Amino acid sequence: MSELPALLPSSSPIIVSGIWEVRVAVCEFGERGRLSGLTDSELLQVAAAARRQTSWAQARELAAIAELARRRGEDDPAVGYRGLSAHEAVVEEVGAALTVTGNAAATLVHLAERLTGPLTETLGALEAGHIDLATARAISDGTENLPDDVVGRVQVAALEKASGQTSGQVRRRIKRLAERLAPQCVEERRREAIRQRRLELWESPAGTADLGLCDLPPEDAHAIYNKISAAARGVRADGDTRSLQCIRADLATQLLNGHPLPDAIQALLAQAPPTAVAAIPDAVGEQGEEHDEVIGELAGMADRQLGQVCDRVPARARSAAVAHAVARIDLRLGARRDTFCRGGDDTHGHPGYRAPAALRREIQVRHSTCVFPTCNQPSHRCDLDHTTPWRPGITCRCNLAPLCRSHHRLKQTRGWKLHQPWPGLLIWVTPAGAWYIVRPDRQ
Repeated sequence: MSELPALLPSSSPIIVSGIWEVRVAVCEFGERGRLSGLTDSELLQVAAAARRQTSWAQARELAAIAELARRRGEDDPAVGYRGLSAHEAVVEEVGAALTVTGNAAATLVHLAERLTGPLTETLGALEAGHIDLATARAISDGTENLPDDVVGRVQVAALEKASGQTSGQVRRRIKRLAERLAPQCVEERRREAIRQRRLELWESPAGTADLGLCDLPPEDAHAIYNKISAAARGVRADGDTRSLQCIRADLATQLLNGHPLPDAIQALLAQAPPTAVAAIPDAVGEQGEEHDEVIGELAGMADRQLGQVCDRVPARARSAAVAHAVARIDLRLGARRDTFCRGGDDTHGHPGYRAPAALRREIQVRHSTCVFPTCNQPSHRCDLDHTTPWRPGITCRCNLAPLCRSHHRLKQTRGWKLHQPWPGLLIWVTPAGAWYIVRPDRQ
């Protein structure tokens, strides 16, 4: 089957005037009966196009809600204590029309008013399919209560990279920008959130219940988590074969029920499964600046060479072709990388399997999170992975990167490849032949 139209690949941003072509393409190629005839790459293109169509529809929904709120505000009569304000009434009206809860309707109305007010560029990006609704919410939440001039600057900066980032990555970027541009407003927003701290309880679809402490001061939340984690690791070391997450939950339950810490630990050990039950071994328990111009040059080289591969090679053979292109890039950079890594020493890398503490810290600074493109797991909670497995791979900055346990296992899954042609510059290749470049953090 021929490739889908050029407007479909996720690497090609669409414009508002082209949304109808996307809708036609989704309808034509996305029918369930025809999906079986598409290649893996074409299926992902259809999914990406459908997602952009969804963004367009959500932008229309929010624009309609905003217009309704504006009209109700203009017609708002004076109400006494017996009636609702125009804003409260329109929230209930939206909730009834869309069959959503009052809280969900209030969130939609607030977001709609923000996107048609100070964040019109964000609404335009949503309508064009450059971002999704979660990212639009991240921009709205992150710019809440900031001065108007700061809102505009943060919005522009966030939208520059938002099309290639997850909503979590956008939130982190906005947080850094806001802290730099309006530190007093950010601090006041934090204090206000802390004043509204609370304990919440809700039921899950599995028939269980979730309990959460919300909007605690960060230092208190981290102190509680670290204390429970340290005790849970001690219980694990004493022979409890359950997962660390399970032990944390059981220990927190014991403590919140009023048991002193020593008694809670003893109770957990008494409930521990027999040691004959095999524990799941840790695959790799290690936890873990290049110049911007160099990284930009190398990433550009990778973009050009891999782009040529994807243009010329059929989708079904693309994964192997991308791997060969990465190998060519690796050869071209090999001598420069070795010189960079040796730093005047004849020995390349550390002789042992485990990285020294200084090297581990360097890798964690270079990448603050797991190096999978959409992962936000902090690097200090990740495995310090050898991109090329140990022996022939070496323990060096050019062959180490933080991977959370899930993406560490993904890297070792059939069809997935991870390359590091330059220290900190990583290239993922998926089973469908798509490739994703991850650069070092320089924020």
